[in-house]
Amino acid sequence: MRALVCILMVTSATVIVQHAAAAGNAVETICTNPKDDPPGPDTTVACYSDAGCAIAKSFGAEPIRDYDVGSAPFALARCKISAIIATSKELIKTAQANGAKCQPASNAKK
Repeated sequence: MRALVCILMVTSATVIVQHAAAAGNAVETICTNPKDDPPGPDTTVACYSDAGCAIAKSFGAEPIRDYDVGSAPFALARCKISAIIATSKELIKTAQANGAKCQPASNAKK
């Protein structure tokens, strides 16, 4: 019984470490509406992490932390926000399906 508990603890710790490593390797991606001005002063940007919000600030934009994931791609398509900065593949895919141009944030011009 004791061996089983130890195995379960080690397995759980391994899974937690793997998830943390995967999150650490996530690439911040910026999605913009090609019909709108790029993010800058007097614009708002949806962001979902400290790193993403810092990137939004570096453009001079106002970061909106944890903007509703379900509506962000559509708000971007309607020019209600200037950009989305995220690591979520689903969010990025939905934004692209609605006309957004996406690229790694490290490639975006400030």
